Parts: sequence; structure tokens; C-alpha cells
Amino acid sequence: MCRFITATLPTDADHAALAAIAQRHGRRLLPISNPSIDRQIGPGLRHYLTTPGHCDCDVPIGRRLRERAKDMDEAIQRLRRKGWSEAKIERALAQQQDKRAQRVVESTAPWLAFIRDMLTQTKNTQMGLLMHHYSGALDADIVLSARESLPLPMLSEELLEGLREDVLYEFRR
Repeated sequence: MCRFITATLPTDADHAALAAIAQRHGRRLLPISNPSIDRQIGPGLRHYLTTPGHCDCDVPIGRRLRERAKDMDEAIQRLRRKGWSEAKIERALAQQQDKRAQRVVESTAPWLAFIRDMLTQTKNTQMGLLMHHYSGALDADIVLSARESLPLPMLSEELLEGLREDVLYEFRR
């Protein structure tokens, strides 16, 4: 049905200060209870819905894995059949790649700022992000496929674009 991005934060974090930061970035922090997630994250963390509207289906995080992988050889062959020269094909592909890179930067910049502010503007030292495509209620059973701890300096556009579903990414200051 819909994809949601949820967050995990330490139970002793200043929820009011973090909620204000989330709001400044167009997100929210609404505590949610999902027994399967709560069991997997442990007692020191709390699970939050960050979605300000209906869902996060259009959010750019994890986009690289959701987009249909385009076969570069197929595109080149198609352009050759149209009579394009090798130089023209190279230029066209380079322009497409440049446009895509610019879109990635523009679409992930708000998320980079949100995560950085959540970890630098308060005493909070940890924030997790989890993407899941829900086919029912938000308390549906979810099995994490992995849990990755990442230092804040590793945070980048490319990293956010490549996040995988059902993996808890824990960013640490």
C-alpha cells in the first residue's frame, strides 16, 4: 500500500527539542508502537513515525533501489539504431547522468540537513531510519533484514539514495 520512513531515538532523548527540529524540516516525531520493531530495537530506543502527511512513497530516500535499473547497453544500441554518432551518444549519456546527479543532490539535501540537525543541535547522539512498505497497519509484523551503524561523517546523498527497505540505519555522532 504505502511506504513509511520511521525513526528510532534513545528513550532518554529530549523528545520536545527533537520534535521541534523535525517540524522545522517538514517532518514530525510521533511515537508509535510496533511490537515487532520494539522487540528488535531493544529497550533503549523508541520508535517514531516521521511522516507529516499520508505516506512517504515520494520521498527520495532509497530511490536508487526503487527505480527500474536501466540497461546502459540497451540505451546505447537504441541510440545507434537512430543513427547517433558515438560522440553524440556519449554527450547525451553524460548529460543524463549530470541531471540525475543534480536531482539526487536537490532531493536528498533536506534529509541530510534533518538528520544532521537531529544529531548536532541537541545532546542526542543517535538516530535510526527505517523504510518499510506497509500493506496494512503500522503495527504489522516487520522483520529487520539488517541493522547498520554509521558514523555521521558517512552521511551523503549517495548513501541516502541507496538505503534499503527493512534495514535499520543507525546514524551516530
